[in-house]
Amino acid sequence: MKTQAQLSICFVSPKAYPLLAQDPNIKHVGGAELQQSILAKAFVKQGYKVSMICLDHGQEDGEVIDGVTVYRAYRQEAGLPVLRFFYPRMSSIVSCMKRANADVYYQRCSGMLTGIIAKFCQIYNKSAIFSGAHNDDFTINSSKLKNKKDKFLFQYGLKRIQQIIVQNSEQQKLLQKNFARDSIIVNNAYEPPANAVNDKKGCILWVSTMRQFKRPHLFIELLKLLPQYEFKMIGGAGDKDIYNNIEKLAQALPNLTFCGFVPFTHIEAHYDQARLVINTSDTEGFPNAFLQSWARSIPTVSFYDCGARDNDGNEVCDRVEDINDMKIRVEQLMTDEALWEKRGAQANNYFVNNHSVDSVVKHLGSIVESL
Repeated sequence: MKTQAQLSICFVSPKAYPLLAQDPNIKHVGGAELQQSILAKAFVKQGYKVSMICLDHGQEDGEVIDGVTVYRAYRQEAGLPVLRFFYPRMSSIVSCMKRANADVYYQRCSGMLTGIIAKFCQIYNKSAIFSGAHNDDFTINSSKLKNKKDKFLFQYGLKRIQQIIVQNSEQQKLLQKNFARDSIIVNNAYEPPANAVNDKKGCILWVSTMRQFKRPHLFIELLKLLPQYEFKMIGGAGDKDIYNNIEKLAQALPNLTFCGFVPFTHIEAHYDQARLVINTSDTEGFPNAFLQSWARSIPTVSFYDCGARDNDGNEVCDRVEDINDMKIRVEQLMTDEALWEKRGAQANNYFVNNHSVDSVVKHLGSIVESL
């Protein structure tokens, strides 16, 4: 068996380059990509040989960022419809995987990459990890898989990949029920800036990519019900029609600051200015926005259960049933200082005990070494 210093891991994460390189000029911020960037840099510090496969943004092939070697794949717009699946997409991914020559390949989010990686590792006697990023990753008819090809390749890979990692017990149950596969829960990781704070008199913040399941319109409904408070909305156009509609509505709302897309390098300051963070999704995996909030002792309010529990079994996030219930809970947290302090402290304590980068990498590292 190789020693830790000899082990190599490759993160197959095409859209992660702007987060890994902290490039504010490329408009993409994804939770899965953020987690892989955090983990890749943390594995370098632990002595592993680390690489990542990313889209071609004009960077040098083999560029090294914080110890992570970046292999350049295809350009997002390259190739002809239908044919581009084979060339340049699949061919360049496989070429990058060969050049990385890693012991373990790590990939996150459902999609065709899961099948390609599983087959590659079978052929070349390598190991692979698939990590879920959303509860929907483990449903039979995932809305994230847009065509039969992607669905077939993902399910092909999911049945054959060596190790599956999930974010919460709900994903674990779905995976076992729908695909008869076991899994290991590994928490998301986050390291707040040294000067991270919260603002007791700050705004009510919403941060996410604007897509249908994120339900940003519910945040608009909430702020209309609470015109006495200041709200702020941050998010790029995952769905252009939804984004354009929300942006238009925002122009007529005096208590809303609509920021649109904000590069990750600039987003921390917005959390520092928040008192509460709201999530309006119908389902998710485990939002990075929760970690960025809890690291600052900022309470969160959500419609769905992310699975986070303290030692007494209490939910860390304040979960509500509908928009009126959310209005009531937000008012309580905005006006009751003792309650706000208590919930913020509970959230921070949970974060410190469960989501530090060191503890997550130690757990994941033991899985890598076992493979």
